[in-house]
Amino acid sequence: MSLFDKLFPNRVFRFKGPDKSFPKIDDAGHNSDFRSAKKIGRVSIGSLCFYYQDLGVKYYCSYDYIERAFMRVSECHPDDSPAYFYYRLILVRGEKEFANLIFNEEKDVREILDILKERNPSLAIGYVPPADGKRKASFR
Repeated sequence: MSLFDKLFPNRVFRFKGPDKSFPKIDDAGHNSDFRSAKKIGRVSIGSLCFYYQDLGVKYYCSYDYIERAFMRVSECHPDDSPAYFYYRLILVRGEKEFANLIFNEEKDVREILDILKERNPSLAIGYVPPADGKRKASFR
């Protein structure tokens, strides 16, 4: 629990859906689920939904909405320093990548992928190139 949550325990969170067809929610059930969820980086894995934060906005996503998930590894080469890697959790619905979440540790992304597969057995894990031959799926 963060210091802010300790100071303001009755704060109500408002979540946006992964696309505009989802309503914004701020009900007590999702708020208590978010507070009791397992937190890994900017991701919270609740019993009702998968919660994530992107650019300061909190999102919710039901586990059955996610059709595919995979890890993308990015490499950075700063001047006069060794290269370092960061890891992206990519969530896909249809041909669209709707979430691109950055982590410092590979083990965090692998743990989230395992939990997502456990919560949604029909979830496909791994990257599949789009049918039109582009290198990666489009990101909105």
